[in-house]
Amino acid sequence: MADKRRRKSFFDDIFGADSFEDIEDMINHIIENMDIGEMPGHPFVYGFSVSHKPGEEPSIREFGNIPPYQERGQLRHNIHIDERKPLIDVLETEDSVHVIAEMPGIEKEDIQLDATDSTVDLRAFRDDRKYSEQIELPVKVNPSSAEATYKNGVLEVIFKRMEPMKKTTINIK
Repeated sequence: MADKRRRKSFFDDIFGADSFEDIEDMINHIIENMDIGEMPGHPFVYGFSVSHKPGEEPSIREFGNIPPYQERGQLRHNIHIDERKPLIDVLETEDSVHVIAEMPGIEKEDIQLDATDSTVDLRAFRDDRKYSEQIELPVKVNPSSAEATYKNGVLEVIFKRMEPMKKTTINIK
């Protein structure tokens, strides 16, 4: 009789014996609840980006061309599979804010960027690839200070932070 016992793996010690089965169940649940009807010929993308700065809680962001998974476990309707959401990172330094977006298959001439002191609107279109995203910036920036570069599918935009308002003493009459 063959031994049906499963060998204990390294991951079992870290995640527990049933974690991968739980993940598979979660993925199947998401796919069943997508309710996107007839699939067009375009691919759909959905994923998570996790970043963790020292001393802060991890930041988990969803990306892709289907709407975010809601807390109640149901997806929103009106899925636009022909439009993709780029994978975006926003990084801060003492004097600047860096916005990095991955948009493979796009040329520099296909990108349109519009910025205010608190948001960046990103649009790109080439052949069958379309990207669109409005990015909320963590601090106020000077939009006219923007320096943008695009190479190998990666867009980087660097903004200078706005000078904080100086404290003024007010005399009371």
